[in-house]
Amino acid sequence: MQRCVLSSPVQKLFLPRTGQTRFFWEYVNMMFNKPDPERIKAVGPDRACAEWVLRNGGKVTWVGGKKLSDYNLLPPEENKVAKLLEIDGSDSSISHYGFPHLDGCSMLKNIVLHNNNYIDDRALKGLAYGKDVISFVQVSKCPNVTDHGLKEMIVLKNLQTLILFDLISVKNLNECKQFISASLPKCKILDSAENV
Repeated sequence: MQRCVLSSPVQKLFLPRTGQTRFFWEYVNMMFNKPDPERIKAVGPDRACAEWVLRNGGKVTWVGGKKLSDYNLLPPEENKVAKLLEIDGSDSSISHYGFPHLDGCSMLKNIVLHNNNYIDDRALKGLAYGKDVISFVQVSKCPNVTDHGLKEMIVLKNLQTLILFDLISVKNLNECKQFISASLPKCKILDSAENV
């Protein structure tokens, strides 16, 4: 008589689901981008906005031309900072969660969003926080921006220059440009930053 030997139960290896991992990184991104109203009240909108951009790997330019790309080089809190003139979110992790930081930045003119996987339609809608002052926007190589997001920019009534290129999720860029031009006839829409 042959004896049947039961093998030991197969141990399952636990791996997190992709959705759980994605949720974790989304949560981390939210925490690094989310505005803190008490902080904004304490240091002012321009410094709080600069802290947001620099903390997430972006760069800022102050009125007067001084540029800063390192969060650790911000002046001490008790020192008053100049007004923000430009935000460069290229290759950074700024996302839609942080765009309320634009509110109150009264001299902010330029925003560059290039090569950023966190920029999506919600972020472009968030540009409305700076709608009264922003005059230059570049959106390029942001794979999560769609036609809908580009059309959200018609609220930027002072927009003079808009640069759009390498937007792989935009289905009909020409139609988007026509839509924007119809609402913002004074805005020059370009296909590359070289033409500025």
